[in-house]
Amino acid sequence: MASQELVHRAKDLVERLARTPRFAGSQEETEARALCRGELERAGLECVERRFEYSQWPGKWGVPVAAAVQTATIFIVARIAMHQGPLVALVAGAALYVALLFASADAKRRWITALPFQRASSVNLEAGRGSPSVWLVAHLDSKSQTVPMLARIASSIGLAAVILVATTVLLLSLRGDRDASATWRAIEVSALIVALPSILCWVRNQSSGAVDNASGVAAVLLAAQSLSAVRDLGVLITSGEELGLAGARVWAAKARPGIVALNCDTVDDGGGWRLMYTGAIPSRIRVALDAISSSTVPKPAIGRMIPGILADSMAFADRGNESVTVSRGTLSTLARIHTRRDNSNAFTGSGVADASVLLAALTRELA
Repeated sequence: MASQELVHRAKDLVERLARTPRFAGSQEETEARALCRGELERAGLECVERRFEYSQWPGKWGVPVAAAVQTATIFIVARIAMHQGPLVALVAGAALYVALLFASADAKRRWITALPFQRASSVNLEAGRGSPSVWLVAHLDSKSQTVPMLARIASSIGLAAVILVATTVLLLSLRGDRDASATWRAIEVSALIVALPSILCWVRNQSSGAVDNASGVAAVLLAAQSLSAVRDLGVLITSGEELGLAGARVWAAKARPGIVALNCDTVDDGGGWRLMYTGAIPSRIRVALDAISSSTVPKPAIGRMIPGILADSMAFADRGNESVTVSRGTLSTLARIHTRRDNSNAFTGSGVADASVLLAALTRELA
């Protein structure tokens, strides 16, 4: 779809951005941010660096702790069901689950900035002209994990499935007196097995982050350069996305209401295109996508965020702003994210170039 020149530029940007790992706040991330600033200033945008402080603890330990707590909850409900009956277990399980939901919501919105331990600082790069209502967003930082993204997503979905099975068993048990002890023991074993990848998912700094997310940054930079005729335009290159969406949450908390954020995160050369969202359906973005008629612009499917995935668009959606994450990939893509294999060796840049065309077209419709 994109021209060969644009593909070559995309490939070059990804290679330059993904030369080394870029952990949030590191010197390597600072150097990559300087590259982004130069590209954005050449596109006619004024750049400002916004330093922020946050706690690294939720981003480093949130996944394993959450998985361990969910597993413990399943074990508690199973034991109550076996010894005190399904009704007591159902009430206790419902209370624990509601408490977990409230704790999770509070963690996502406040713990990143409020927790007093494992404090760190990093920088968001904000660029713009005029009074932008549309912001192109991509995170610059990278990380690796002891468990690939695909395994972590499977673990998250597996835990949700076990919770659903446990709830079903409780409801069926209310209708009869049949001993379900063997079933509950199987549920406990299943919960432990599917939770292990998440429990053992620890943060490292050994991935150069080509697809996650040098690809998204390159797409945003190229889109901004093609939007020179758009009077009002904003670009946000965040840090700390890999540590609980830290940079996006800090920035979104102070953003003016009513903006639209087009986040670009993880764009591979192949696979299906997706516009992923959380919260309310992004109606303005859907209308803008329908209005794009050019055959050179990819037309992604719009759908909910894949379970187990975090993206900066969630920080904007939590503040009531329309936001989506533009992404493209396959199961193979998910398997190499957050590993040493996420490098630019086999990257052609075609997906990044096409993503920049899509972002530019959406921006023109929304501006």
